[in-house]
Amino acid sequence: MNGTEETKPKQFYAPTGSFLLDLCVGGGVGYGYPYGKIINIVGDKAASKSFLLCELIAANYYRYGKNFKWVYDDCESGFTFDTKNLYGFEIMPQDSAERTKSSTVEELYVNVRSFAESLKPNEVGIYGVDSLDGLTSKELDELADEHYKKAQEGKEAKQNSYRMGKAKYLSQEFFPQMAGILEKTNCLLVIISQVRENVEPMSFEKYVRTGGKAMDFYAHTVLWLAMVNKVKAKGIVVGATIKAKTTKSKTPRPFREIYFDLKFDYGVDDIATNLDYLFDFRTDKGELVKGAEASWDGKELNLENLKQFLIENGVEEEYRKTVKPTLKKSEVVEWLSNNEKLKDKFNQQFMAKMGRNELISFIESNHLEKELQKRVEEKWETIEKSVATNRPRKYSLI
Repeated sequence: MNGTEETKPKQFYAPTGSFLLDLCVGGGVGYGYPYGKIINIVGDKAASKSFLLCELIAANYYRYGKNFKWVYDDCESGFTFDTKNLYGFEIMPQDSAERTKSSTVEELYVNVRSFAESLKPNEVGIYGVDSLDGLTSKELDELADEHYKKAQEGKEAKQNSYRMGKAKYLSQEFFPQMAGILEKTNCLLVIISQVRENVEPMSFEKYVRTGGKAMDFYAHTVLWLAMVNKVKAKGIVVGATIKAKTTKSKTPRPFREIYFDLKFDYGVDDIATNLDYLFDFRTDKGELVKGAEASWDGKELNLENLKQFLIENGVEEEYRKTVKPTLKKSEVVEWLSNNEKLKDKFNQQFMAKMGRNELISFIESNHLEKELQKRVEEKWETIEKSVATNRPRKYSLI
């Protein structure tokens, strides 16, 4: 390698806090967002964009430990999350480097670049911007001051575009420069954007957001969020069901979409989200199917599986001594059904189907989270293979 060439950092991935969302944005390449890129999270005011940014930071805090650094840039001064109770640590501690508030896009550039270039080779970092809409530009600030002074003097200010300064800086300086800088680091820049109605009469897009075409061009992933349902308990809203869709993804699998569950006092409910996907507990519109049940193991009730169950639970010898030396299906079933220690486990594996809440408790109490993720990924990949082109390459070396 040429001595003047720069060594590209090892590719790390940032988990989102939802395994299903990791698969969605990973695009068959990784799990979660690739570090060194720009990510745009878009949605309306009720889409839980800020909450998802907090989940992202928390997930990486526990994945990478001391090698993880972050900044939550609260541009809108709207951060109200009690992250100490949610995640066990403060995402925005008072009077610390993590508590940042950029005012202009020029200031944001300096803050992001300083953070990215401060990361050591063995460190990964997330710089979250909440949100791009809360920023002005140096030019806009100067125009606003001029307008105010003229008004105070009773004079009319010059007519200027109060939007072009910010948009021009973002498209011509911020994004082109930042994309190149991030590629050389393990810094992930996550930008939250609010949506607004598009008033441009010649446009085909119903909604737009700050950053426009430049954001679309330079972002690795553009993730749109929308709340589809409110989750209630005893008539009180305690959470939401969110639809997430990648409208841009620099992976082999763009335009994927999922639903995930969010509890306001808990965060993303990863187990519930995975179960909903695995067992089709939700309709295509994101509504829960009423009365839906599923069996976790779904084992066939035959003698071989019953014998294996006795062995796995260490009671085969006990059965042969206290009941019969030989195994008979009906007798084993009767014995297990009356065994206080094993009947619940037996029913869960062979007999009874469980509802959604029962399955959540079953997964948690038996520490089956990893197994659940494995099954979810297997289903996801099976579907992906079923829609793959599966044709020979167009070009090959002879």
